[in-house]
Amino acid sequence: MLEVNQLTKTFGNRIAVDHLNFKIASGEVLCLLGANGAGKTTTLNMLLGFTAPSSGSATLDGDDLYKQASLCRQKIMYVPENVNLYPRFDAIENIHYLAVLAKMKLTDQQIHEALSSAGLKQADFTKHLAEYSKGMRQKVAIAFALLKHARLILMDEPTSGLDPVATQDFIQVVNTIKERGAAVLIVTHDLLCAHQLADRIGIMKQGHLTDLITTQSLTLDQLTQRYFDQFAA
Repeated sequence: MLEVNQLTKTFGNRIAVDHLNFKIASGEVLCLLGANGAGKTTTLNMLLGFTAPSSGSATLDGDDLYKQASLCRQKIMYVPENVNLYPRFDAIENIHYLAVLAKMKLTDQQIHEALSSAGLKQADFTKHLAEYSKGMRQKVAIAFALLKHARLILMDEPTSGLDPVATQDFIQVVNTIKERGAAVLIVTHDLLCAHQLADRIGIMKQGHLTDLITTQSLTLDQLTQRYFDQFAA
């Protein structure tokens, strides 16, 4: 699905991301962990096309992420830390508007089904988003990703500021995305969520991917110890 090869980004003399290599398969979640400045956000920005890599490559379904940028953008959905949608629109109106921008034709029934699949209660469909919590706004964005049939979903600190119940809701929604065959890359500081959610966890330090862990092979305590060992070295 997504394959990253030797991806590198420099800013002057500073190396932000250094020859990064990883793959994410269809129906797989990879979480990138690391301290501030480790290169996680720069990696995300390169995959989104917000910043150009200094060298290296990335492909999505075999298409070059940079040489075939327009084609690849149609397959990608980005869920930022704070989802900014139109507060005076309800969930259905927001998705209709996003669909117009994406040149998609959607029926209300399709939108209702996607919002339900994303875990939003039907009673909330017609509430203005000004009344929504962060977790509810995320569900609207994820519903649009489902309607878009996104092949790759990129998320930045999605559980920041969520209470434990909302975090569990989020995990269930991501599992729904996995079941539909999307690849998911999550940048996070949340070790607990990463352990519960990710198939694999990558630990970044000073622009390098220093460890790549199969989550089922470690308990949360073992993962926590392994994480901190990387920064003690």
